Amino acid sequence: MNCDWLKENLSAYVDGEMNFITRWRIKRHLKECLECSKELRQLEKIHKLSKLAILVSPESHFYDRLKAKLPKVETIEHKKNRVFENIWIALPQGGKAAILVGIALILFLSVIYPRLSSTSLNIDRFEKEYLLSQETLTCVGEPATSLILTSE
Repeated sequence: MNCDWLKENLSAYVDGEMNFITRWRIKRHLKECLECSKELRQLEKIHKLSKLAILVSPESHFYDRLKAKLPKVETIEHKKNRVFENIWIALPQGGKAAILVGIALILFLSVIYPRLSSTSLNIDRFEKEYLLSQETLTCVGEPATSLILTSE
């Protein structure tokens, strides 16, 4: 095994990011190479010390100074009556287009398409014609029965 390759990948070995065969080859090389073993011990010490390091909170007014150095960003004011407007503004162009296409499709399918359908027009026309024919039959039928002439 090449010592240069091992030194470049020794950190991954310590972190346990190597597969079984590569770890086995590195262990075998470390048994034979004193220089690489010394490098491994140093890296393991650094690794242990980094785990023991205590995080200290930043000094006072750190975040205020940081905020002053950052570029100004406009914030969106959330008002109760403008919730949908803020959502619409925040949507990307593709999302707005998809919503508009969906609304147009719903309107077409629920309002326009049923009126264009030839089947519904024929059924409506048939129903009207049927009702008209029933009215004319009753009108024609009633006078005919009452106008029966009898000879005396």
